[in-house]
Amino acid sequence: MGGFPKPGFGALAAGGTTAAAAVLGGMYAFSQLSGKATPEEQAWKYPGDDLIDANYSNGYSSTYAIEIDAPAYAVWRILKQIGANKSGSFSSEFLERAFARLPFYNSYEIQEEFQQPDSMVPGDIAAFDFQGMSMEWADVVPGKYLVQWVDTKNPPAAPGSYAFRYPTMTHFAAAWCFYTIPLKGERTRLINHWRIGYEPDTPLPGAINWVNIELIGGCMTRLQNNYIKRVAEFRKKQQHQGKFMRGVLGGRFFGSKTPAGRWDGTELFEDTYTQWFQYGRQCPASAEIRPPKTEDPSWPPKGPGTPWDGKLDEEYYVDWEEPKFSWDEQIRQKRERTYLKGWGKKSNK
Repeated sequence: MGGFPKPGFGALAAGGTTAAAAVLGGMYAFSQLSGKATPEEQAWKYPGDDLIDANYSNGYSSTYAIEIDAPAYAVWRILKQIGANKSGSFSSEFLERAFARLPFYNSYEIQEEFQQPDSMVPGDIAAFDFQGMSMEWADVVPGKYLVQWVDTKNPPAAPGSYAFRYPTMTHFAAAWCFYTIPLKGERTRLINHWRIGYEPDTPLPGAINWVNIELIGGCMTRLQNNYIKRVAEFRKKQQHQGKFMRGVLGGRFFGSKTPAGRWDGTELFEDTYTQWFQYGRQCPASAEIRPPKTEDPSWPPKGPGTPWDGKLDEEYYVDWEEPKFSWDEQIRQKRERTYLKGWGKKSNK
């Protein structure tokens, strides 16, 4: 039969090798030949380095930097929202989820719940995922810097968390730090800094850590710096997924004349790509129909004709109020697998 000849295994292997070399070469150029901090910045000792050097003699740093046309606090408050349980990683969502298998979903809006005095304090988990791969926030200095840290010699305090390490290593520690340097003219120099230590100090763990912190980590750090710069400078564009979902479910792709949102046609919808989750506290939409309820003495309904007649504990909510949250009680429940009798009863206080 005629047609094009089928490529042999050798040709396929050669093509694959060429493609892999091109990808690795691009990653090396992106992570090592641009985006690095100056030699003076790389040589500097930063707050947080001491956490690594306290337990390891082979501390190694990787430092990137970028200049941002925004004041230092504007940059710092974006960094305060980093975490899988907050506003994501501000790096590539696709790479985080597809290859690292980390559940990062970036939100590019400042959120009230993440900007409170207790929204981030030392000891909080800096979450990579929800299964326990964690760093812990060590230093939280408002407007100046943030240090997250993990060490198998001093694992995170939170139940369910673990201090991660890579194969071939007995111990591993990392400090991932962000420092804002206010520049003249309401500008900022962002220092994105890693310092690691590991045992044993042998070639294979050293090579694994170089790939992780410099090659792969360097690419992700550079992307992170670029994303933070765009967010702080009001230049971050909407993700294609968001455009698609708004177009389909908001009706725009079908010529719907029904507005997709209350703020349609203004920057508070068109340029606000993720929701302001707690803004509605000021003016709940349901209040346009009736006041929202925070108390309801008539619930649950009692008596004949209700679905629960004869089954309802009519005394449950008598002398009851929502209990104050307690970590000690959470620990007791986890260990004993029981709940307090009369939990929330004022008479039990």
